[in-house]
Amino acid sequence: MFQLLLNDSNISTRMEKTPLLTKTLANTCPEEQTGCSSTLFFSWVTPLMEIGSVKPLDFDDLYQLDRCNRAESITSRFEYQWNVELKKTSPSLPWALAKAFGIKFMMAGMLRFVRSTLLFVAPFVIKETIAFLRDENAPNSKGYALVALIFVSGIFSSFCFRQYAYYCRETGLQIRTALVTYVYAKSLRLSTQAQQERSTGEITNLISIDTSRLQRLTMDLHTVWVVPYLLLIACSMLYQELGISFIAGIAVVLLVIPISFALSRVMGRLQKALMLVKDQRVKLCYEVLAGIKVIKLQAWELSFTDRVLAYRDDELSKFTRYIFTKAASSAVYNGVPALVAVASFTAYISMGLSLDVSTALTSLSLFNVLRFPLFKLPQVVNSCVEAMVSVRRLESFFLDEERNEVTAGTLSTIGISIENADFSVGINGPSLLNGVLLSMQNSGLVAVVGAVGSGKSTLLKGVLGDVYCNTGNVYRKGSVAYVAQQPFIQNATLRENICFGLPFDASNYDRVLAVSCLTADIAVLPHGDRTEIGEKGINLSGGQRTRVALARAMYQDADIYLLDDILAAVDSHVGADIFRNCILDLLRNKVVVLVTNQLGVLNYCNHLIVLNEGSVIESGSFSELINKDNGLLHSMFENFMGGSLPSSEVEYAATTLSNEDSSKDVVVRGVAEQGTEKIMTVEDRAVGHVTAAVYLTWLRACGGIIWGLIVCLVYIAAQALTLAATIWLSYWSEHNDRQSYYLTVFVLLNGGYLLFLFFRSIAIYLFGLKGARKLFASLLTAIIRAPIQFFDTTPLGRIVNRLSKDVYTTDEDIPASWGSILTTALGVFSTVVTIVYVTPIFALLLVPIAIYYLRAQRYFIASSRELQRLDSISRSPILALMTETLDGLPTIRAYNVQSIFGIRLSQLLDRNQRAYLANFAVNCWLGLRLEFVGTLIASSAALSAVIMKPYATTSFPGLVGVSLSYAFQITRNLQLTVTTVSELETEMVSVERIDVYAKLDHEAELRSFPALTDWPSAGAVVFQNVCLKYRPGLPLVLSNVTFSIKPCEKIGVVGRTGAGKSSLVVALLRLAELESGKILLDGVDISKVGLHDVRENIAIIPQDPVLFSGTVRSNLDPFNMYDDNSLWTSLKRAHLTAKVTALEDSVDERGCNFSVGERQLLCIARALLQKSKILVMDEATASIDAATDSSLQATLRQECIDCTCITIAHRINTIMDADRILVMDHGTVAEFDTPAILLAISNGIFSDLVAHWRDDSK
Repeated sequence: MFQLLLNDSNISTRMEKTPLLTKTLANTCPEEQTGCSSTLFFSWVTPLMEIGSVKPLDFDDLYQLDRCNRAESITSRFEYQWNVELKKTSPSLPWALAKAFGIKFMMAGMLRFVRSTLLFVAPFVIKETIAFLRDENAPNSKGYALVALIFVSGIFSSFCFRQYAYYCRETGLQIRTALVTYVYAKSLRLSTQAQQERSTGEITNLISIDTSRLQRLTMDLHTVWVVPYLLLIACSMLYQELGISFIAGIAVVLLVIPISFALSRVMGRLQKALMLVKDQRVKLCYEVLAGIKVIKLQAWELSFTDRVLAYRDDELSKFTRYIFTKAASSAVYNGVPALVAVASFTAYISMGLSLDVSTALTSLSLFNVLRFPLFKLPQVVNSCVEAMVSVRRLESFFLDEERNEVTAGTLSTIGISIENADFSVGINGPSLLNGVLLSMQNSGLVAVVGAVGSGKSTLLKGVLGDVYCNTGNVYRKGSVAYVAQQPFIQNATLRENICFGLPFDASNYDRVLAVSCLTADIAVLPHGDRTEIGEKGINLSGGQRTRVALARAMYQDADIYLLDDILAAVDSHVGADIFRNCILDLLRNKVVVLVTNQLGVLNYCNHLIVLNEGSVIESGSFSELINKDNGLLHSMFENFMGGSLPSSEVEYAATTLSNEDSSKDVVVRGVAEQGTEKIMTVEDRAVGHVTAAVYLTWLRACGGIIWGLIVCLVYIAAQALTLAATIWLSYWSEHNDRQSYYLTVFVLLNGGYLLFLFFRSIAIYLFGLKGARKLFASLLTAIIRAPIQFFDTTPLGRIVNRLSKDVYTTDEDIPASWGSILTTALGVFSTVVTIVYVTPIFALLLVPIAIYYLRAQRYFIASSRELQRLDSISRSPILALMTETLDGLPTIRAYNVQSIFGIRLSQLLDRNQRAYLANFAVNCWLGLRLEFVGTLIASSAALSAVIMKPYATTSFPGLVGVSLSYAFQITRNLQLTVTTVSELETEMVSVERIDVYAKLDHEAELRSFPALTDWPSAGAVVFQNVCLKYRPGLPLVLSNVTFSIKPCEKIGVVGRTGAGKSSLVVALLRLAELESGKILLDGVDISKVGLHDVRENIAIIPQDPVLFSGTVRSNLDPFNMYDDNSLWTSLKRAHLTAKVTALEDSVDERGCNFSVGERQLLCIARALLQKSKILVMDEATASIDAATDSSLQATLRQECIDCTCITIAHRINTIMDADRILVMDHGTVAEFDTPAILLAISNGIFSDLVAHWRDDSK
């Protein structure tokens, strides 16, 4: 057997002669073809390990899944059983899971029964071996029979346990897969009310936490019946050994069980509190990263860093309490045999009996058999309780209200029919929109207008079925294309975002690119439309995101088009082009509902709906409503003469823009150097061994080598005390003359052991905690101080993973792994030393066993390390898809592509399961072989004792008993040492990744030295030959830009998309450093000034409104710098007092309970609070209706008399009263003067824009 296993591990020689099997393995499923012996030995995974021994494994190397483990098969089995349960009054999720996946789990239970029975071979063999060695007349055949029993039972037990473990893991994986797919499918069907009741984080937790709890429970659930079974047999054997004195030991066990339960409950409470604050920290980190641009612009980095670190301090404080409780629990668990032995032997001696070595060691072995299941039982019960909580959460989610599909109803042709409908979030939810009446069939263009928050987007959601129709009816017939106000952009290529699951059609594709004004954008990309778009379109401008979403809608060639304010995010020329070529031309035979604030397009619409405060105020044709005295639409035109998109511009666009590069800015601002296809950087996957430098980084963070050595000494002391106690027991049982003395020493040794068990757990975690604190602080600081370009090219999920999963690994996993390695390695060492001391002949076998062990270890770690990494990196895309789906849920459902996303999830799950099952199969492969080694050591120890019997001394039988008792425990230590080393190496990758981020390039210094006082005092701005590019290798976005702005001057900035308007803001606020030139504020070069000194003195209203979850107060004034009166004043000036009733009104995640326009108004209120000398507005009112915009402009003119204002706007009217107009074109200053002078320039860019606007206004 040993030679067979040795040959199986001798890979290096074979691999020199065997070609790699990489491409063939990925197309096979050996589990479906393997024979009985291959299944028992897990030899079917050996070819994969052969590859792993010569090169890092990749997904292409992995086996295919067998049919029963594929997501599609798993899901169908579960859905069938769950649908059966849904027909019952009280559907039961556990029963559905049991019926779907219970057969293999029951088979695993049978194997566990056999394995549990074989555990009692060890105490039996110890007793009989000591008796054999004491009996001089016993035949050697009895000794050899005992050796054979050790070997055969050990091998058979190993087979049973490994198959049991694999069956349980397989069942757990199937349960997790079934639940994940069903949670995902259910999320696609949720009603709007159910969606609002469950946050994205809650649904994500169902997938990442609740399903994992049920998965883990499958490994331990059989313990519930195993413990009573083991306890029954062990008690009967203990009674034979100790008589009624064993009751003292059982009493200790019965005392320890409630203590263990109590500690488990305390740990559960502490863990819950810890997870709560951890979730709060991660949530805050996510919000910080999502709003990092605003945080940098507002100079809030240090404040938000302090907020995160405050949560971190609270987290580590709670974790410290958890550590002490866990240390006590660990001491109880590991000290149970010692406590039981002390109690039992004390009672035994008190009865006047002499302790025999056979009785002592056999009893000790029985106590060891009970230790693990007895300690595990409270954990299993706690896990069952947690699992039931998860079951209730999942059942509740699975039974949530689902969205009602909008049917064709009475419609016989393509169209929309809304009959006096009132819409709300849910059945009992507040009303959102009332009295909607609309009928469209075959074709037509309907415009929906109204003030901010009036219900325009709600009307579209009503047509989609995403809000509840309380009264009336909504019917829809035909396919739908939908463009949301905040477009849904996937982290995929531009082409994939546009095709959205449909086959590629070149002619249709080229046509939609043209009408969406994307052709010029794509032409300048290094890989054209195959260039990857960043996460949530982060690298696109607002207008570009809208145009990509519009192109997607056009490509669908749907029957009905729902367009939510698509003209707001583009400049007037591009908007005119889109309106004419797309809406009026390409969609002329379609049903189109257009939400818009652009009044200039209304006369082209067949029908208008005017909303105000959630009600339909007017409905009819343009001519009817515009001529209606005192009508709302008439009033809107009177208050605001014309929109920012004059109707004459529709004709103008056809003649002037068709031959121009209307959007020459690169779609992806952060595209890497020429030739790079992907915008988002690809996460480096660590391969091979973790370098020593990484271990040194962790060690230094934890306090250095000296503290590490102290921790090691604590572990050595604990191991030395338990070994001394066992040897002392053997010595004591051979000398019965001074019982009280020997008992006292035995108690002291075990008492010391218990204390060091407690201290060692505390020592390793406190040691690791110091490093975790330091690593997190350096990681957070480095990320927040990183340049904005880092966030443009790095997926948000990857950064969050560093701040959550990698931090969790450094907090808990790494210290635990180090503690396990020290414990098991010292256990193996003490066992081997003891056996060699007792039976020196065993040393002859030590060398070949050590060679095999090290070879198997190296062979295993090479594959296991990479498989763990593949498992880890294949989990992230599953959560990323879930988050992305929830963000784009209305769009996904509108296009009816749920099945496509479901297939994608199944593919990602199968990819993860290939790595997960392969990794566990490799662990079973190793576990089986190391258990064989352990069995070989135990049987060899017994054989050596049989051979040395003729030369034995009187103490020999007792020492052999000690060596055998340790030998029977070595199997677990051998395997744990190897597997934990492998896990540790994988976990140290987290330290490596944190260290890489901690060394990121950072922005310039935050403060000036010496500090500037009373600057800027006037607000003069000067650009001198400014050249700017976003990153090396990219073209200039500003080229030799030179202009000056006087103090308190009001400047309007205009220019077509890509002209460089927003790049001026980037340069002024130093989001990117200049290539050349300089910018002066009141004569001071801002490149010589600290970043915060610049940004704190420039108020900005950004194009994309960003709110943080909390309250209105916390979003206006995150750090309590202003009084309530100032806050209410700013809200009043921003026209938000109708929406905001209290400063403590809640703001949901991402500000979802505010419309986009209302979010923008909050950002304006925030800027008005600052009273800075310079105010920058970057298309700040793009999502606000014309009337509110007009009022806001008046407010801003009044409030900003004493400050310099720079306004970038699409609406020409908003900057017509500016002191001067800066016209940008292709990154240069084309015109810059007063409006009057620019208007006098014949064929000037600005004069052309204003001429067409005025023509329509008249």
